[in-house]
Formats: sequence, structure tokens, C-alpha cells
Amino acid sequence: MMEIYITLATGPAHFATGKKKIEDQVHELNQRLAFLSTPTRVIDWYHSTANLVVRTPKQNRREVADELSLTLGIPCTALRVEEAQSYIAAAEKANTQPAEAGTQWTKGVAFLVKGRLLAVDPKPTPHATFRRINPFTVGVNRKERPKDQTGLEKDEAAGGWPAVAEDLANQFGGVWTARSLTATKSVVEKAHKHRQ
Repeated sequence: MMEIYITLATGPAHFATGKKKIEDQVHELNQRLAFLSTPTRVIDWYHSTANLVVRTPKQNRREVADELSLTLGIPCTALRVEEAQSYIAAAEKANTQPAEAGTQWTKGVAFLVKGRLLAVDPKPTPHATFRRINPFTVGVNRKERPKDQTGLEKDEAAGGWPAVAEDLANQFGGVWTARSLTATKSVVEKAHKHRQ
């Protein structure tokens, strides 16, 4: 029986770089997986990010994550669709932050890729506030600076979601990856389509 997982990589936000299209990158990734003699294959993705949908007969999500980590060359986590949905629902319930002039909050979720499990809530940082969902998942409220009425300022100095992951690594060690709920929901929706 084949399982559908979503995998989220750490490190670079963009999976497709330079002149290569995402389709070509995925084709090469699947060739490398085939070289490993594994039946695991990437079947979909969210934009040009390393948010991937994977089909595999493997039942152990750690094994799936290890295969993708080896093939991509950067650490990954793998989640079953139902797991991801439950973590999204919990992160959506994270406390709404009080109004703060010049600041808008964006909800997200962070996952422990490897390291020690969490026993306490993370402390707030200049980038975000946090709420522990379980020992390897954290709900995030990330600070954004509104640019105007139509969109958010892309503040490169703040480091984006990788900075949120780094904040957690600085507090607890290990390797973390963080995403907005919008991005996480989108890759889960893509995964659902492949289960029908």
C-alpha cells in the first residue's frame, strides 16, 4: 500500500534555482532516489520551495525523511497528511497577538527535524512568539512589518522563516524548519489530491 507524505526541507527556501525549472529539479531528484533503489518518489510540490509531496510504500516517516535528506543534501522532515492537518489546526488556535503599531502577525508552524524533544514552551524572540503543540511541533506567530494596505514588507534583515527556525535551534539545539500556515496548508492540499 502506498502512503502520501509531505516533506519540508531546511535551509534554502527555493528548491528551483538558476535556469532550471522546478519540473527538471524534481525529475533529477527522482532519478537520484531511483539510484538509491528506493520506490519513494516526489509527485508534487508547492511553488519553487522545498515543500514536496512524496509517494512511498514506506510506513516509517523517519526513513522517508532520511531518504529525502540524503537526496536533497539538506535535512528534511516528513509528515503524514493527517499529522500535518492536526498540527495546522493546533497552530491556527495559537493566541492572537495584541495590536502593535507597525507590526502584523503571521501564523506558522515549526517542526523539529532532529534533536532533543521539547518539554517546555519556547521563549518569545524579536522575530516571533511560540506555543508548544507537542514535543516536536511549535505553533508560531511571526512578526511582520506591513508595507502598505496590500502586502507585507519582505524584511530580508529579519531573516524570514529561517530566522524563526534558527531562534528555536538557539534555544533548544537541534535542527528546525518553519513555514507559514499558508504554505503548509497549500502543500497539504496538494497531497490530498493525490489520495483521491
